[in-house]
Amino acid sequence: MTPQQADHARNVLRVGIAKANTNPTKLAYDIGRKRDYIRDFLKGRKESLGASDFIELERVLGITRAQLLGGSPVDELTRVPLGSEFDDDEVFDDTGQIVLATKAKQTLGPGEVPERNVIAGLGQGGIADPVNVDGEVLDGVRAIWRLPVSYLRTELRARESEVDIVAVDGDSMIPTLQPGDRVLINRSQRAPSPDGLYAIFDGVGVAIKRLELLTGSKPLKIRIISDNSQHGSHEILAEDLNIIGRVIMRMSRL
Repeated sequence: MTPQQADHARNVLRVGIAKANTNPTKLAYDIGRKRDYIRDFLKGRKESLGASDFIELERVLGITRAQLLGGSPVDELTRVPLGSEFDDDEVFDDTGQIVLATKAKQTLGPGEVPERNVIAGLGQGGIADPVNVDGEVLDGVRAIWRLPVSYLRTELRARESEVDIVAVDGDSMIPTLQPGDRVLINRSQRAPSPDGLYAIFDGVGVAIKRLELLTGSKPLKIRIISDNSQHGSHEILAEDLNIIGRVIMRMSRL
């Protein structure tokens, strides 16, 4: 983000915050950041936003990355209606034929969860078309799974619009996760606490890793761990970590 883009983004954010009748502190919490994150950016104490911030700001305020960086006039900002955040989905059968093309997030029935067309956990990160470069899995859909509504909302404490299923490949998380497993990801849980399994975007693709918050580190750091001892672990600044969501369920073959 250039200084000119940062100044433009600050102006756009101020307008968006006012239109949404919110404030910088609440907005920071809404996008999974600390209380002063947005305020520091607006006051120039922070020079740029992270890649995942653009995704969350579009979700919360309806402001696109292009608008923040100067691609659209400020007075054209509009809030995206809930349930209309995604483009048309394509759902394929086992032969690769399209069997459904809908706005899945708008038309999913109670208990229905989409399985995304992406492989997670291949070495440093699974790559499959499509994957958004900003870390958000795009709307390629392989199948629609149907879970009991009471189980999804009561036991898993999630809603249909917040979750996705992805397949696991590779051996980096053995024995916790095996190739062919599916994991259910809650995209509303993006803060790396408590420690556990999360879907992250590592700059290459989507990966499932164990995250450990290094309490007391300044600046705050996260340890990214592969459960397979043959794969290493490493540390990263919390503000540089792009978390897609927390893994809340595993589905395995016997």
